[in-house]
Amino acid sequence: MSAAAGFEAAHEKHAHERGHDGPRWIPIAAAVLAVLAAVSSYFGNRRSTQALFAKNEAIVATTHASDTFAQYQAERLKFYVSQSALDQGLNPGGSGAKLRANAERENAKGPALLARAQRFDEQADAENARSERLLGQAETIEVGSTLFEVGIVLVSISTLVASRLLPISAGVAAAGGLLFFLIGLVAR
Repeated sequence: MSAAAGFEAAHEKHAHERGHDGPRWIPIAAAVLAVLAAVSSYFGNRRSTQALFAKNEAIVATTHASDTFAQYQAERLKFYVSQSALDQGLNPGGSGAKLRANAERENAKGPALLARAQRFDEQADAENARSERLLGQAETIEVGSTLFEVGIVLVSISTLVASRLLPISAGVAAAGGLLFFLIGLVAR
């Protein structure tokens, strides 16, 4: 007996014992679970991509903050050098007016540069927090996708095995999948 003939004989025996080809809801349930798994997988991937984008924005903002703070420090150093030269007295041929103008100019740049560096740093912190939130959502949604896939397997097996426990287990897995999917969508 070939494998195909053996499978056909087993299928006929199973159908004969049950009196029909099996419940009609099983393929529909498997299809619905497959669609839910696909939709939740899409949203999980989308959240994951958004998390990567937010992390990239955080890195860019951190780089801007670092560059701006370095510029602030350089400007402060110029101020302190000019101010120190004024405080120690001028060398012969030195220009007090130039040193004072330089010190005032460099001193005036400081607060704006520092505030700008702090804004970049705050932006980096916000993007990091957003990335972590989105990544948490993606992970939760992926748990839902996995539970949907488990439900598909359990529903599919229930066509071969006459057990009431498998469809119930599939329903529990599907309900859990739906719960995790929805929590992942709305989690803050």
